[in-house]
Amino acid sequence: MRVIDASLLLIALSGCQYYADYRLKQTQSDVQEERAEFMRAYRECLKKYESDPQKSRDFCAPYTQSLREIEIRSGR
Repeated sequence: MRVIDASLLLIALSGCQYYADYRLKQTQSDVQEERAEFMRAYRECLKKYESDPQKSRDFCAPYTQSLREIEIRSGR
């Protein structure tokens, strides 16, 4: 009976490790997607205001701030 209990415990623990790895990879993927979305929006903003550098700085600054925050959160 102890052998069966030990086997079930080992299987459960390996499943926990798999789930933890999955969650870490999913989180990293989500952060990458968020960064990519902000980069696309930032590029569009720069393109829209390329003829007026002051407006570009004013209107596109929130994107750069958000990208910095993502970098800080992700530890890069």
